[in-house]
Amino acid sequence: KECDWSSDVCSSDLNKSELALLVQKGIIHPQTQIEEAIEIAVRKRLDLMNTRDRSEDAERQVYLAKDGLRTEANLSLSSDVDTAPKTHMADFRFNKGTYSTKLNVGLPLDRRAERNTYRKSLISLERKKRSLSRFEDDVKLEVRQACRRLQQAKESYNIQRLSVTLAERRVESTTLLLQAGRADTRDLLESQEALLEAQNALTGALVDHTIARLEFRRDIGTLQINEKGLWQEEINSGE
Repeated sequence: KECDWSSDVCSSDLNKSELALLVQKGIIHPQTQIEEAIEIAVRKRLDLMNTRDRSEDAERQVYLAKDGLRTEANLSLSSDVDTAPKTHMADFRFNKGTYSTKLNVGLPLDRRAERNTYRKSLISLERKKRSLSRFEDDVKLEVRQACRRLQQAKESYNIQRLSVTLAERRVESTTLLLQAGRADTRDLLESQEALLEAQNALTGALVDHTIARLEFRRDIGTLQINEKGLWQEEINSGE
């Protein structure tokens, strides 16, 4: 399938071998239920992970900004100890040493810039949380819609498969009637044409279901693309 993504115009060139393989395999319908699919999407969707990471980054920024409002206290200790004169060995006289202690306290009296930074970080955090909540809701809605489209595609496929069965029986019965002289060639041709249309509709339904299945896997975050840019079946995916 060749597409011009800049103009959103696509021209389909079906690979007959791939289409034959698809028809041979038949329908592959995931057994994943809606709630389970939503849980998988919340856990595996990379775009949702990125949004969640941005929210967590905003929380860390709030923590750092809040830490900048605290009182600063620095404690320093120093000592100066002499040794006994005219000795070759170290003889420290600790009782005659000089010791000092210094405590510097920075009170948060003028922290306007820090308070503004803290307020901005809180506003950013709330914005990121709302964005994350909306995005999670959107993801869940996308999964539900994908599940419905997939189920509709399955039902359409089953209907078309039944139509093919009925069309085949019509061809068989018309052939027998023609042999018995109770039908003409036109009736047989019409039944064969109806069978061909039913088979084409069945193939179309199969393709639609395959597309819906890929979209479903994309929306729950389990669609795997190999190094050649081709999608591949996932082992133990419930299909």
